[in-house]
Amino acid sequence: MSRWPAALVPAAAEAGAALALWAGGVRALPLAAAAVAHVFASVTSAWALAEPERRDEQLYVFGTVLALPVLGFLGAAGVRLWAALAPPAGRYADIHAGLGDLPGPEFPPESVDRVAEWVQQQVSVQPLADLIRASDPQTQRWAIDLLGRRGDGTAVDLLREALGASDRDVQIAASSALKRIEERLTREIGRCQERAREEPDSATAWHAFGEACRAYWASHLLDPIMGRHWLGEAEGAYRRARARRPGWMPPTVGLGDTLLGLGKLHEVETLAREAGEVNPSGAVDFLLAEVLFRERRWPELRRLARGAVAAGRQDERLAWWAGVDPPRPGEDTPDEPEGRRGQTAARPSSTREDTSMSPKGEEARPQRGPLPPGRTLQ
Repeated sequence: MSRWPAALVPAAAEAGAALALWAGGVRALPLAAAAVAHVFASVTSAWALAEPERRDEQLYVFGTVLALPVLGFLGAAGVRLWAALAPPAGRYADIHAGLGDLPGPEFPPESVDRVAEWVQQQVSVQPLADLIRASDPQTQRWAIDLLGRRGDGTAVDLLREALGASDRDVQIAASSALKRIEERLTREIGRCQERAREEPDSATAWHAFGEACRAYWASHLLDPIMGRHWLGEAEGAYRRARARRPGWMPPTVGLGDTLLGLGKLHEVETLAREAGEVNPSGAVDFLLAEVLFRERRWPELRRLARGAVAAGRQDERLAWWAGVDPPRPGEDTPDEPEGRRGQTAARPSSTREDTSMSPKGEEARPQRGPLPPGRTLQ
């Protein structure tokens, strides 16, 4: 209330402007005097009726009084008077005071993104494919969100399928998810490339760059030409990593997978045999088994599997291949070990290369094999 006497100044200015118009009429000099008095009243109203630290409130009062002669000043003064006569009751002032005595959570809250990442790793692709093909748009959008977080080649294929959904919102969600996946992959490539430039002697940096390039190729977002380009970038990065840290297994396995994608089976076989002599491992066995499988060299594949199992590098696939040769086309199925009869027909379908046409029309990349019976590629 201490500033209320200052409000008499704009009130007097407004009264003077009205008196000038009433006494002088509509002529140049009275109009000019009334305009000057009105502007002065607007400025002093902003100073007298608004809080000093509130620039927005001062601008509001100034504009209101300037736009509405007399009425603007009366309205702003009325609002200010009501705020002074009816202050806030303060009923919610201590609303949070009683929360301090509540017990804290037993465990710290888990990040939602970390939980979602764990969930998507546990969910296989097939249930999400069923949800994408469902008729409920809300269910489809939920599946699209999970597929967008997953971001692998199978997820991209399903998202492309969702682009043809009948619901417009589902189409937009699928398109946005594909865009986010590509942005995430290219951003990771850029980050790893920058790190490799800053640390050219780091094998870890070059290996990370190769992994990022190969993940971009495996996403099924690229056409065949660009796919081979990024596989070439990955190959160069893996070779640099191996040159800087000889004997390190991750870039060797990554290089083998990259060469498989490029169709360089002879180089993969040479690489796998050299790595197996230095550091035998199941990953190297799988690389060599992939080459032998694609070239249909069944006796060598069986010897490799039996040797890996005998050396303790036992795996379900290698153990299965160590038992019996797969049937050749046009030949009768050889005798099978006890307990595996009736599974022969599953072998060719679960291990042959998938050359079906992708949604873009290009030939799909061969899937990894060999697989045990009853297993399907995801």
